[in-house]
Parts: sequence; C-alpha cells; structure tokens
Amino acid sequence: MNNKALGLIFGNVNEKQVGELTVNRSLASVPFGGRYRLIDFTLSNMSNSGIYNVGVITRSNYQSLMQHLGSGKSWDLSRKIGGLRILPPNIGKTYNTRWEALRYFSNFIRNADERYVVLADGDIVCNFDFSKALAYHEERMSDITVIYRKKDLGDGNEKNKLCYSLDDDSRVVEAVKSDKARGIQNVSTYMCIMGREFLLSLLENSEERNISSLDRDVLCRGVNEYRIYAYEHTGYFASMDSVANYYRHSMEMLDRNKCMMLFDNDGANIYTKVRDSAPCRFAASSSVKNSIIADGCVIKGRVENSILFRGVKVAEDAIVKNSILFQNTEVGDGSFLNCVITDKNVHILESRMLSGHETNPYVISKNTII
Repeated sequence: MNNKALGLIFGNVNEKQVGELTVNRSLASVPFGGRYRLIDFTLSNMSNSGIYNVGVITRSNYQSLMQHLGSGKSWDLSRKIGGLRILPPNIGKTYNTRWEALRYFSNFIRNADERYVVLADGDIVCNFDFSKALAYHEERMSDITVIYRKKDLGDGNEKNKLCYSLDDDSRVVEAVKSDKARGIQNVSTYMCIMGREFLLSLLENSEERNISSLDRDVLCRGVNEYRIYAYEHTGYFASMDSVANYYRHSMEMLDRNKCMMLFDNDGANIYTKVRDSAPCRFAASSSVKNSIIADGCVIKGRVENSILFRGVKVAEDAIVKNSILFQNTEVGDGSFLNCVITDKNVHILESRMLSGHETNPYVISKNTII
C-alpha cells in the first residue's frame, strides 16, 4: 500500500475540443473501448499503485460522472479513511485552468495527510505504475517529477504540446509549449508528482509569483528555480484532445498488439463499473469481423472494424463499418454506417446511409432519431 500520495484528477480538461461528446457529460465520463469510461484508466492506475485517497475535480456536466463512480467500490476506493471524493464547484463558482482548480480546492489538499500529490487528467488512456514514479521522485529529491513519453511530432497536426528538454540526468532544462515542435520529442502526458507542502506553498503565493498556469508559470518558467525531473512512460498512451483523436485511439483498440500493450501490463487491471447484462446475441444472418461487441447487443446484420457498447441492436441487412456506437443505439434494417459515432439511445431508421471520414467522423447526438 502506498499511502504517501494524494491523487487529484481533472475531469473536464479538453472538453471544449471534444464538444460533440461532452454536451451531456464531462470528458472524463466519455465511453471508451466498448465498456469503459475514460476516467477508469487514471482511477485504476492510482488504485493499482496504492493511492487510495483520490479527489476528482469537476466543473460542469458531472452528473453522469458521479453516477458512474458511485462510492468508488469498483476501484477499491470505498473507504472510511480517504477513498474517492467528487470535488464539484460551489453554485455560481467556476474555474477554467488546472491551476485555478488547484487554488479552488487548496483546502482539500491542505487537509490531506499524504506527503506527495499526484496530478493527472481524466481523459488519458494508459496503464501506468505511479508507485515507480513516486520512488523515482524520492530518489531524485525532486520538487516536481513530470511524466513524459517520446513521440514523433513530424506530422504537424499536434496542438500546443508541452515538450521537455532533458540533461543526461533526466533533469528538465527547458519546457516549451508550442505547436511548432517537430521530430522525436519528450512530450508531456499531463501527469506529474509534487510534494504536498511544495504545492501548497506555490498555491498560497500564486499572486506574488504571478502564477496562473501550471504549464506556463510553474513548469516552463520554473525549470531554473525548481528541481524538475522527468520520468518516462514507455507503454501505450492516448490523450482525447479532439474528436478525431478520440476516434483514432478508439479504433486502435481493434489492433491486438496495441490493445495488449494497454491491458496486459504485469497484472495491472483496468476496472470499471460492473453491469449485469444478458450476453450478446448473434443471429444466423449476422456477420462480425474485427470488432468489439459488448454484452447485451443483438446483431442481425454486418459489423466490421467497429466498437459496439452495451445494448446496441443492428438489424438484418444493416451494415456498420469503422464506427463507434454508444449504449442502446439501434440501427434499422438496410441502413449503412461508416466512420460514425453515435451517442447513447440513438435510433437510425431503415435504409439510412450515413458516413464520415476517419479524420472527421460523423457524430450523432444523444437521443437522436434519423
């Protein structure tokens, strides 16, 4: 058990960029991979690492998130001491950045007993051992330990990535947030570790130090003032900072090698809220290839390279290709879907033809009938 760290998860980061999927929910509660929500991965990583005092910082549309998390029992976080806490704003109050949120909940941090604070976004998908990073943080006597990954930014499609330059001892000597970086870069995962007292000191002196942004004012400006070291994550990693990236990373789960990289990590399981549903039913007329089909689905038509969540129904002679169908979507007889994302309870009537593109999937809002 690692009782040295308090976990804080930001539940609403990047949701403006994924607006089609976050109209009725926070980004952290967006479904992923046929049965999970995005927050399941960060929560599971913390629980697997022995971090049992976790606060989830929310801002808006957090009813779905609260319903999914419940008491935290599914992640072994239903506890008398510590456990899972939902941290919503008071009525009429709000915050827009990570640093504003940390200042808003500074009393929660101050009242904790843990020595360290682990910060992470709720919209990232990875299987990461925080206990090793915490040991590294202690060994280097860091003020801040940032978690990074090596990534090729040569495609020019990355938006404002935070990149680190390191010395031979993995100390950060430069941190730059820009969309102009190219080639192999040390890219931030937006996970980091700080001493709790160190973080509280920064929060209490934010105005004097002119700190309003965690990235710009603490990490980028602080490389010469603080001991900032970097710890590399070498496994699978995905950040949902756009609908196109959500679609692309979801489709990666159909690649067995990438799926195994995420879920087969030395017994570190990814947990989610368990629902008791009937098994999936495949009719004699059905055809399914390279797809993830959740329980409760009824498949009578053709499904290829797609992800279907619980309770999806695909009628006879319907074709679903390269698509992601959220819970209780119904596809009518003779309809054709390609590169489509349907939210919950969408009803596609008979003989409809709907298509997007892998770089711009067609998103259908919750409860829509087409």
